[in-house]
Amino acid sequence: MPANDTTRTENDAVIQIAQEAARAQAAPVAVQPGSMYAFPTADGYKLLDLDNDGYTDRLPAPQRKRGITTVEDIDSFLTYYAKHADANTETYVDVDSRRITAVLNAHSPDGPRWGDHRLVLELKCTRAWLEWTRFDRKPLTQQEFAEHIENHLDDIIEPQPAQMLEIATTFQAKQKVSFSSATRLSSGDVNIAWEETTDATAGSKGQLKVPTEFKIAVVVLELPVPEGEDPTVHGLQARFRYRIDRGNLQVSYLLAKPEAVLRDAVLAVVGQVEKALETQVLRGTPASA
Repeated sequence: MPANDTTRTENDAVIQIAQEAARAQAAPVAVQPGSMYAFPTADGYKLLDLDNDGYTDRLPAPQRKRGITTVEDIDSFLTYYAKHADANTETYVDVDSRRITAVLNAHSPDGPRWGDHRLVLELKCTRAWLEWTRFDRKPLTQQEFAEHIENHLDDIIEPQPAQMLEIATTFQAKQKVSFSSATRLSSGDVNIAWEETTDATAGSKGQLKVPTEFKIAVVVLELPVPEGEDPTVHGLQARFRYRIDRGNLQVSYLLAKPEAVLRDAVLAVVGQVEKALETQVLRGTPASA
């Protein structure tokens, strides 16, 4: 190898060693003061994120509060709120999803905040409400209708539960008859004509008198009730519908505005929260954290 080539190669090596030594002795550069730094290494600068590189796990405590806590009753919501909220906390309600959300570290008038420490009250519906609404407007066989009425007699306030039970029992007993017509009476009730045949021979005939509407009273939301108080019940009118198809009877009922009843139940809880916190609950959903 020529002498000048050897000299150039040795010079390059010295320069490289000097550069690496300089980088090794250089101070880290603050990319985002307080959380992100660039450290010089022999392979170039390495980015160190103190928020995402596992370093926060080594701290004696988190740098700030974050996360979503979900509760199921008003008292739990108020207790957590009182412990962590401040003057800039914002509370929202999404009526359709039955969720009340408090953004505990919401933006302040002086500037943005993270908005990722949240408290959620999830309001659950009672089993009775879910079952009444599940069969709303759904055609039922006589057996299905009878079983549904028997399972929820305590919810029926008009007509008398005993009368409704008698109707359900009659429907069960008439499962093998042929229904021919339904006639509305002046009282508002309906007469449903039926005929029982055996071996193609005319048998007994009769009419079944049934109501066209009834009324229920149910607890809509699953919330604990203070000792000595009664749960809040909501009344709903329901209209019967009868359909005869080739001798078979189908029964359905139409609840009157169940969505409005559910909305009123949720807003009643919102009113309790507003009263307890002495602040307005905003209608809507908070921005994503």
